[in-house]
Amino acid sequence: MDKYKINECMEKLTYNQHKLIKRLIPEIIKASINTFHNYRKLQLGDDKDIPYETVRILEVLFGLEVGELANFEVKGKSCRALFKEHHIALVQPQDSYEVES
Repeated sequence: MDKYKINECMEKLTYNQHKLIKRLIPEIIKASINTFHNYRKLQLGDDKDIPYETVRILEVLFGLEVGELANFEVKGKSCRALFKEHHIALVQPQDSYEVES
C-alpha cells in the first residue's frame, strides 16, 4: 500500500491535467522528477519519507486538509501523558505579579 495518496489524487485528474501536473510538481516542490517519482512509489513501512513542507505543498495542490495525504495515522502521547507516566509533577508557572512575602 502506498504511504501517501499522491497516485490516488493524480488518478482523479483528466489526462491533460495529469500530464501537466506531473511536469509542474517537481518545479513546485523544488525536487527532480526522479525524486517526485520516488515519493509516489513510497510504501507503508518504508524508512524513507517526504519532508513535511513538501507534504503540505502537495496537500494544498490536491485540495486536501492537513494530514490527509498520508495513508497512515501518526500515534503518540502528549507531554502531559508522558509526565504522568513517569511521575513527573506538572509545575504551574506563577503569575508574574505575585509578590512573595
